[in-house]
Amino acid sequence: MSKDELGYDPTNVTSIVEYAQRLVGHTLRDFVYVEELTDTRRRRGSFGNAVEEYYFKYGLNSDSSPDFAEVGLELKTTPVKKNSRGELVSKERLVFTMIDYDGVVKEDFEHSQFLKKARDVLLITYLYEPGKNALDYVIEAAARWGLPEEDIPQIRRDWETVVEKVRSGHAEDISGGDTLYLEACTKAADSTVRRSQPFSDVPAKPRAWALKASYMTAIQRKIIDGMRQIPRSEDERELDLLCLLRARFAPYVGLTEKELAGRFGLSRSKNLCARITRRILGVGDDEKIEEFEKAGIKPKTLRLRANGRPKEAVSFPAFDYFELVERPFENSDCLGYLSQKYLFVIYREDEAGEYRLRDICFWQMPERDLDDARACYEQMQENVRQGRADISVKSSENRCCHVRPHGQTKKDTKPQPFGPPVVKKCFWLNQGYLQGEIERVLKS
Repeated sequence: MSKDELGYDPTNVTSIVEYAQRLVGHTLRDFVYVEELTDTRRRRGSFGNAVEEYYFKYGLNSDSSPDFAEVGLELKTTPVKKNSRGELVSKERLVFTMIDYDGVVKEDFEHSQFLKKARDVLLITYLYEPGKNALDYVIEAAARWGLPEEDIPQIRRDWETVVEKVRSGHAEDISGGDTLYLEACTKAADSTVRRSQPFSDVPAKPRAWALKASYMTAIQRKIIDGMRQIPRSEDERELDLLCLLRARFAPYVGLTEKELAGRFGLSRSKNLCARITRRILGVGDDEKIEEFEKAGIKPKTLRLRANGRPKEAVSFPAFDYFELVERPFENSDCLGYLSQKYLFVIYREDEAGEYRLRDICFWQMPERDLDDARACYEQMQENVRQGRADISVKSSENRCCHVRPHGQTKKDTKPQPFGPPVVKKCFWLNQGYLQGEIERVLKS
């Protein structure tokens, strides 16, 4: 099935995750044409199977490899419910893979089947509500997730505790109480089912590797509640977002990057200005800003020369030459970047050559300029089709955009469909175009 038919690129993790995130705030019924699912009370996992089969459109299998094998990404759906205090808690443990008693004794943790499955996960969380049709469960979150580094020592210890019981011939004595985060949960349709173990004649219950419900509750709260609102004082409650942002930045206008770094106790780093922006807004480096997430806003620092011309053009991520040839502008990542709304945090050069915080503004490419952007895209598209991906679209050839290398060195290349590999490239917004747009927005 092609990317267009699927709705996502199965060879691109970002594409898969972004496709999954469309579900957030919706139900499966909003996206798939299915009247009814197998009774989830009798067949646990049917909701997850439906997500795989009807939304991601790939066949169900019991293969030990990750669900999105080309990128090593495992898909997991997991329910949360509301407790008596109205808090969201995990409804059940998160099961990964059956334990093969004969095979697990030959593994070490770093190369285990469990870690292969849990290392990189697309975790889709839905709200379980008794009596509701599973198609009407609301999806609360969709996030790429992996075992946190700080939890690995304990999870390794839990894994080794279970495996040691198998190696000592006592798989029948495994208990959930043996471990803290990771457990070997019973997994059989009938409680009388038993299977053999390698170092004993005593049969043991079939078990699977699973993260405990208590552990998953902590993880879900971090994912679902991971967004942080910009703190507001009582008299700021009614301010719209731009007014709130202006109020936040106003006390710092006129300060240099160095002065701002000192004010917030920040050391020099490549992303210093981005970190300064977060400190001004009162949010942490790794926290999602709820207002920005809701509005689709991406903060971006711009440095302007004394004459108002941007010091540098604004670049987008490097494109794939094969994808560029196949995808029309309307379905392109390029259009997605241009349709994004940005918060420009503007620093301007003073007489001494220092860059000082001057202003902020929201910007999104006006629709009237998209035809120029399309022309740039299609011109580069044609260059690649002609086997001349080495030829870029110059800023003198297009009013808004151009193409130029994005690689670290000339050796940083990507393959192209009709010629030898070419240095990585991306689309850029022209400096002159940006200068005019910033002036226009600030005046308005």
